[in-house]
Amino acid sequence: MWISRRTDYATRAVLALSLAGGTQPMKLQELADRTAVPLSVLEQIMPVLRTAGVARSERGRSGGYRLNHPPGKITLETVVRLFEGQLAPIACATRKEPESCSMMCGCSLRSAWEEIRDNTIDLLGRTTFADLAAGAAGPWLDSDQIEPVD
Repeated sequence: MWISRRTDYATRAVLALSLAGGTQPMKLQELADRTAVPLSVLEQIMPVLRTAGVARSERGRSGGYRLNHPPGKITLETVVRLFEGQLAPIACATRKEPESCSMMCGCSLRSAWEEIRDNTIDLLGRTTFADLAAGAAGPWLDSDQIEPVD
């Protein structure tokens, strides 16, 4: 499975909000600075996370974004599915409406693709942002180490 840059940026945003602890909302510019994600991209990603109930926004001078649930309740699967949709590595191995293939009958590849799909979903489903925050180091904890983006 290949993760798009947009999905990578979304997971970065959720991880940064997880590390922030939720005591204060984080302004979009600060989130961009902490994650090395362009502000213009975050302006597109955060409404998706908000609509899905992962994050919430607060208006006003001290407003910004924070998580809508504790990081231990938000899985990597939740965020990846928001931006990637189906997680099967190939169309014939999707759980819903697999694509038909002339080689499907007796195909030994399909079971391998299904196992890859199932293992991927299992790993993403059991990995929470609390787990990821606990393992964060380097620039995730020291914003001085992050190179600015244009």
